[in-house]
Formats: sequence, structure tokens, C-alpha cells
Amino acid sequence: MNKPQLYQTSNGPLKEDSEQQITKIAKRLLQFRPEGGDTFIDIGCGPGDVSINYIYPLMPENFGKLVFTDVSLEMLDFFKNTYQIPNKCELKLLDIATKTQLPSDLVGQFDHVISALLLHWVPDNRTALRNMFKLLRPSGGDCILTFFSYHNVFETNKIMSSNPKWSQYMTVDVDRFVAPLQYSPNPKEEFKQMMEETGFSNISIDIKHGIYRYDNLEVFKESIIPVCGIFDCIPKSRHLEFIDDYCKVMTETAAKKRGISLQEALLTMAADMIVVYAQKLPSQAIAYNEINNN
Repeated sequence: MNKPQLYQTSNGPLKEDSEQQITKIAKRLLQFRPEGGDTFIDIGCGPGDVSINYIYPLMPENFGKLVFTDVSLEMLDFFKNTYQIPNKCELKLLDIATKTQLPSDLVGQFDHVISALLLHWVPDNRTALRNMFKLLRPSGGDCILTFFSYHNVFETNKIMSSNPKWSQYMTVDVDRFVAPLQYSPNPKEEFKQMMEETGFSNISIDIKHGIYRYDNLEVFKESIIPVCGIFDCIPKSRHLEFIDDYCKVMTETAAKKRGISLQEALLTMAADMIVVYAQKLPSQAIAYNEINNN
């Protein structure tokens, strides 16, 4: 996902669904400090549209700080040049799946972690969760996560990359563009177990089985290009032919996944969105630190 402007203007239905799920959980479960001054970190802010339009409005009036982070400097630059950064907000470069030390000025500094539509792009979810846990205060905090356990874009990536017509151009590891839980027989239980092993408690996980419809073929193609991953492997002279073939496979995979006709599956994406709320409790924070320091 390296096309910030195109990503910003695409995939409205998926982003709106994620926003609705995050807002619903935030209003029901987020626990704010009585004295105010809550600190938030947004993991995987991308080009900034979701962060500014959906996450920033969740802030209580007396919040302390909100840090927008992303692994891509290109995304952060686009964010900074496109939106006016609100007061008490800042942008930082952060690889949430790093196996090295997290920036010292971020560790243990946050009451709330929020991440929208990110973890399906992160092959190592366990490391990402451990790092999120470390970002929360030793005294505890909570997190809200949305991501896809299944998306027919990922299935289409695998199918297209094994097609002799297009496999000759695959110069990348295609598995990088397939969600870690895509083929899990029980993604909800598998992710819950990962969170428990990390140290999170009071874990609530739901899966929303969605089908996302687009207004016309042009909008549909524009929504596919920034998230399909393997598009950049294809020579420019064959882009139009490739995206036409890609859309046909998208229709077939959506129809199969949702048990609908090919006609009903035209201009649709089929995806299972995982929606997570979990807490880091003070006692668990201490126990987790003791285990990892021994």
C-alpha cells in the first residue's frame, strides 16, 4: 500500500464500516481518566483520511495527546501536506512490528491504542501485539483494533500470481500481500490466543462478514489498485489488461465466498472484519514485565 493519494480517495465503504465499528466500541467501552489528559496513539494512520475524519473525532475534549504513526514516511508526508494537524496531535514514524527497541519516548506513554485496517498488512501479528502492549502505560490501558481476517483481494492476489499469464512478472513474495489469518480455520480464536499470550485481558472479538459494493467499474478499479500489492509487478503496458482480469477474479471469489451469483458479486469486495477491544490491566502489566525480564 504505497499510493497515498489513491488510497485516500478509495475504499470508502470499507473505511466507513471500520469507523462505525470503532465508534461503537469507543462509546461503549473506552475508559477515560477521571481527571482527563488521556493519551492516544493511532497505529497505521496511512494518508490520514481515516485518522482525521474518524479517529480524531473520538477524542474527549480534555484529552492530553494523540500521536498518529505509520511505517511509511511517504504516507506521513502526504498526511502532513494534506491535512491541518490539530492541536495536541503529532506524527511519528513507527514500525509496529519491529523486533528491535521501540522509540523510548513512546514506550509506556499511552492510555489507548487505536488501529484501523492495519493488521492484515502485518505478517507478524504477535510482534505487533507485543509492541502495542508495551506502548500502553504500566498502570494499564486499552486498545481498539479493526482489520480483515479474510479479504477476497488477498485471495485474488494468490490466484493471479499463480496464473501463467501473470506469474512471470511476480518479483515479490506474494504472501506479503495475503492477510496472516486469511486461511485460518478459526481466526477469532487464533487472534484471541495471541492477545492472551501477549498479556491482554477482557478481550472482546467479533467478526463482521461484509460485502462492500462500489458505484461503478472505474471506482472499483481505483479501490483495488492501492491495496492489491502485486499491481506494481506488472509492466505499465499491461496494466489495463491485468486489472480487467483481476476484476473478473474478484467477482468470482466474492460470489464463492458469500454464496451469491456472479451478477450479484459484480463490483463487490467480500471481507471478514475482525473488531477487537482489549485491556492491559496493572496486575497483568507487572506479571508480563516480570516474565519477559527473567
